Amino acid sequence: MLKCNPLSRNFFKNNSLNLFMAVLGTSVLSLAILSVPQLFQILIDYLSGSREYSLKGIILLTAGIFLMEFFSAVATYFFRTKFSTRAVLQYRNFACDYLLKKKVADFYASNSSVYLSALSNDLMKIKEQFLDQIPIITQIIFCGIGAIIVMLRYNVFLACMSCVLSLIPFFAALYSGKNMGELEERLSTKNAEYLAFLKDFSIGFTIIKSYKVEAIFSKLHGAVNEKTEETMLKRERCVEKVNYFAAISGYVTRLSILFLSAYIAFTRHSISIGTVIAFSQLIHYLIDPLSSLPSMLTEAKAAYRLTDKFWDTIKREEVPQNTPENNRVKEEQIAEMQTAIEDKKIVEEQEIRVQKQSPDESIPSLRGEILFNQICFSYSEGKEVLKELNLRVKEGEKVVLLGTSGSGKSTILKILMSMERAQSGTIRVGGQDTMDLGEDRLFKEISYIQQEVFIFDGTIRENISLFQNYREDELQSVIERAGLRNLVKEKGLDYLCGENGAALSGGERQRISIARSLLRKTPILLADEITASLDKENSYLVLDTLLNIENTTEILVLHDLDSRILSRVDRICVLKNGKVEEEGSFTELLEKKGYFYALYHVEAE
Repeated sequence: MLKCNPLSRNFFKNNSLNLFMAVLGTSVLSLAILSVPQLFQILIDYLSGSREYSLKGIILLTAGIFLMEFFSAVATYFFRTKFSTRAVLQYRNFACDYLLKKKVADFYASNSSVYLSALSNDLMKIKEQFLDQIPIITQIIFCGIGAIIVMLRYNVFLACMSCVLSLIPFFAALYSGKNMGELEERLSTKNAEYLAFLKDFSIGFTIIKSYKVEAIFSKLHGAVNEKTEETMLKRERCVEKVNYFAAISGYVTRLSILFLSAYIAFTRHSISIGTVIAFSQLIHYLIDPLSSLPSMLTEAKAAYRLTDKFWDTIKREEVPQNTPENNRVKEEQIAEMQTAIEDKKIVEEQEIRVQKQSPDESIPSLRGEILFNQICFSYSEGKEVLKELNLRVKEGEKVVLLGTSGSGKSTILKILMSMERAQSGTIRVGGQDTMDLGEDRLFKEISYIQQEVFIFDGTIRENISLFQNYREDELQSVIERAGLRNLVKEKGLDYLCGENGAALSGGERQRISIARSLLRKTPILLADEITASLDKENSYLVLDTLLNIENTTEILVLHDLDSRILSRVDRICVLKNGKVEEEGSFTELLEKKGYFYALYHVEAE
């Protein structure tokens, strides 16, 4: 017995009518299929001289069969296809909304490919082997049981004749599906677009949370998902058209064979040809369930288990907190998420609130010094990255973190943003503990620029504003300050950036991320090796833009020891063995001729 998890319930939510009509359609089809052998037996026996049934009765039975076939075709075309495609649509939307409610650290606890695979390849397997098979399995079971009941009226002594006209269904299906290749290509393109969106979503999850645009991206996801669903629906209906024509032509083929068999039996004056026809069909309907049903049920069960796997994965990524307060908050977040998903209007209401937000309301209030006190952190037991680290960054100060690979530079920023959790120690911003501030407050009032920039396949304007409303003068100001004036002048704000910013250079992508931060007017800015993939000159230009930002506390993690940048910052902190080994201005550290001096000259050489 399959048990529904919160993900799989969305297959059937607001979808029960489509499922009921799909099963009803296949059930009626089963009745029609079982009626055909009896019709043939009655018809042939009538032609052979038996008058047990009148011609009028035979005509009415024939008409009834065709009506049942027509009803089944209509139910399949309109309801069975809609059931599976809507189930996929609702499953994806629920999963996306659930992921958007997660904390950043929980989201990145698993590789992004887990999400991509679960919502693409795995889901297609679930659709094909579970959702699509529900009505078919029902039909097979009904046919098998019905065939046994009808066969009890006869004595089995005949074998089925070879089907010399078996190519008719093949060519009928080939002709009716002549545009299947085009539809497969369209669906492949739409699936690729959806995967591209998921990739952008995964890369830019931190930015989405930071800019509080979850509702907008949920709506964008819904739009992309619906376009994919429309193409999928056309493809599915084409498949069903192929199956329908193949079935009809198959019946014609069997009818021709049965008439041939009846002729042979009649000329030889053997047993009733009607009995031969009936048995040839009933045995066929009995063999099919016995040979195909076990494998179908196994595949359906295996496919369904993929939903349990994905649900268990996204649930266990949440790092448990043992304090009663955190448990209470977690319960409140889960309840809030469930309520939001049930209410279809929540996304629109949140978007309206974002768009109506005044400039004064968007100005952050978190100011003051940043104090790291006795921070200890390790990714695995016995491998400490930070060892009782102490660091103070004054308000408005521009500080650079340096050190060899693995010294903990990037980890410091991630702990500050609550993307990683320190094993011990505290971080205070403006005198407030970051644990009390919470993730939402931190992301609202701290801009965090990473090496991998979140650029999606939209315009330059959309990538800077992230679909939020800003005054034109504000937008033009950040474009100027971020060094994007030449790019915008050459290509325009409506220039498409391409998937993951493929149409832009590395420096242009980073400048767009800086422009986003400038629009937010946050008092604190973090930059984590944002020039690692740039050449020296472009690296200088990007960092120069950051250092020109006024009234902002900045912590920059750098890999390139450019004296033009290092000489302009207020302080350089050099990390070694999980602690601050040295700190001071560029000149002071060179005169000291310590650890920084050695690093600098190794870099120079």
